[in-house]
Amino acid sequence: MRYKLFLLIFTVLSYTSYSQQDSSVKTLIIKSLEDNEIPLNTFPVKVPLVRGLTNKLVIPFFSYNLDDALKKPDLDITNKTDLVTPTWDIKQTFKEGSTTSSKFRKDFYLGELETESKYIIIKCRDHEYVDGDRIKLLLNNIVIQANITLTGSYYTIDIDLEEGYNNIEFVALNEGESSPNTAQLSVFDENGVNLSNNKWLLRTGYKARLVVFKK
Repeated sequence: MRYKLFLLIFTVLSYTSYSQQDSSVKTLIIKSLEDNEIPLNTFPVKVPLVRGLTNKLVIPFFSYNLDDALKKPDLDITNKTDLVTPTWDIKQTFKEGSTTSSKFRKDFYLGELETESKYIIIKCRDHEYVDGDRIKLLLNNIVIQANITLTGSYYTIDIDLEEGYNNIEFVALNEGESSPNTAQLSVFDENGVNLSNNKWLLRTGYKARLVVFKK
């Protein structure tokens, strides 16, 4: 009996609670903006003005007129040009083969050098017309190169120096195919420092002399 009474009370309480819960629910109807006729400026959005490099005033650097560009210039083939026809007359001159080669019948003095270097480097070549000029090289009257043929490239030789004066002589063995015997001479110390740069023009049997003083 108690059980049935308890079940009845529970059922009544549950129905009452459910009824109270339903009475508190309200219906929410959402209408569109068009139905409610809400002005569009109700929610204004302000976009700030962005200034940067691309907002600057563009200045046109070039002004093209296509009408003028498409116009063909009037050509008059009867007019004569003022341009001068170029002419080229370049001749390389050499002292070799000169009719005044008799003035080279003498010895050449190439100067005197002072150095602390243990040896010197001599470079010589035919600086004019390469025609088979040959020379003999002597150091203190001793032949150290008996027959050197001069070409357009430098002939290089090292010479050990003695204390004091060193006499270096270049003797013309011939004059090649075109007189006189011609050569360019460059002298360097052991560190590659250029000490002298000379030229000679010799007749056969004459010599060019260079004096080197070793400190």
